[in-house]
Amino acid sequence: MPACSDRSAGCLLRGVGELLRLGNCAIIAVAAIVGYTIGGGRDASTALLLSLAAASLGGWGNIVNDYFDVSVDRVNKPWRPLVKGVVKPREALALGFTLAAIGVLLSVLSGSLCALVAAAAALLLFLYSWRLKRSGLPGNITVASLSALSIVYGGLASPRPFASLLPALYAFVVILGRELAKGLEDVKGDAATGVKTVAVVHGPKAAVVASAAVLLALVAMSPLPVLLGYGPGYLAAALLGVDLPVIYAIALLARDPLANAWKATRVLKIPLLMGLVAFLLG
Repeated sequence: MPACSDRSAGCLLRGVGELLRLGNCAIIAVAAIVGYTIGGGRDASTALLLSLAAASLGGWGNIVNDYFDVSVDRVNKPWRPLVKGVVKPREALALGFTLAAIGVLLSVLSGSLCALVAAAAALLLFLYSWRLKRSGLPGNITVASLSALSIVYGGLASPRPFASLLPALYAFVVILGRELAKGLEDVKGDAATGVKTVAVVHGPKAAVVASAAVLLALVAMSPLPVLLGYGPGYLAAALLGVDLPVIYAIALLARDPLANAWKATRVLKIPLLMGLVAFLLG
């Protein structure tokens, strides 16, 4: 959380970092590299371009999300930069559009398919924050799809683009489970602003059941790549870095959904990264 709320250079820089969610952007960049590498890509300059483009688009998505989420954040996250006035909405939007343009333009250098996917992703990120986020489950599915698309995006620049589909499927499942759990963090603000999450519409217990069902499906799926030729490196990383954190997160949600939602969704960032590592080790 930002500790300052003035317009000094230090606070502004920190606020921009908060808006961008640099950790999330880094994971998106890694996802694109993983998709490229798994597909047989070995050119370092292409990998760098893909990662920079993916991170730029991720930053755009995070900024536009906060831009449209100010009313909800006033209730649930009053420390966010736009709520505190550290960054002005127009400044945030200008930075966001700049990052979207950078992401699409860099993608052109990786091929027409990458450019098309990047442009579609930039548009979907806007539509999600503007409308789809408030639709509940369709919004959750959109986020999971966009996140998985970052792996496919990298794969499209590789010699074997279809190789990226399996890790993309796994990313989709873990992110869908996490998004369902995230709805438990914002129940009060979401209900007040008309966001129709599973937790708001059907109650916290239903959201826990839905999230747990999706995440347990991920655990059940984790050994399957071994049948497709992935080795012990994949299996060890999947069991320790994906399955164990997922089970721990489910236990947290089952114990106290509302009190533990924030912690559980942070724990679920571990399988996001370790799942990528597992496929690389495979």
